[in-house]
Amino acid sequence: MAEMKLFQYNSSAFKAYLKEHTHEAAEVKFLQSIAEEGMNALDIGGHIGITAITIAKKIGKDGLVYSFEPVPEYLDILKKNIAHNKIKNIKVFNKAVTNRVETSDFYQDGGGSSIVPKEGIEKFSVKTTAIDVFLDEEKIDKIDLINMDSEGAELLVLKGAEKTLRRNKVKIFCEIHHGFLSHFNQSAKDIVDYLQKLNYEVKSVSLNDLSMDENFDKPEYIYAHN
Repeated sequence: MAEMKLFQYNSSAFKAYLKEHTHEAAEVKFLQSIAEEGMNALDIGGHIGITAITIAKKIGKDGLVYSFEPVPEYLDILKKNIAHNKIKNIKVFNKAVTNRVETSDFYQDGGGSSIVPKEGIEKFSVKTTAIDVFLDEEKIDKIDLINMDSEGAELLVLKGAEKTLRRNKVKIFCEIHHGFLSHFNQSAKDIVDYLQKLNYEVKSVSLNDLSMDENFDKPEYIYAHN
């Protein structure tokens, strides 16, 4: 099955897509297991909306998802999928999330995008924000869940959220992009160490069966909570 763009959540076509795409299916299943009614959530790397809509449906009308997508093509599809699924509890922002507020170069390669430079692929400028700054600007007092697919900016995003992580009870589900992280001389262990210093319990999560352990050599995801 080709890459899905517009989708109807829980439709037979969407379920068939998830059966053939274990990556997306694992994310949906794990987020369904940790999202709770009434949560405020950040969805960083919104892409076409699968994770944002998964969270939005689980947290219900009393919860709210703030989804960030810097790539115009995906931003358009994200908005269409939110409307198509009649979702009212997602707010979308055309920004990348790092540890600072600025205008930065961004790179799009196929279905992915990153702040990590790469020769021969599309480059464009994006506005970036940091979680602590964003929440202050939007006057958001509480965040309960952070879902991240940041393609190399994982540690930058979390460092830009230190105040938020210290003052909230937060669940964090983060995909780890080892190749992109190495561009910044960072590793999954650096992310784990940072979160543990903030008194978060951290586990690695396997894509295959969503089992969790403390092997942080090459984790596909990490899950953290305080």
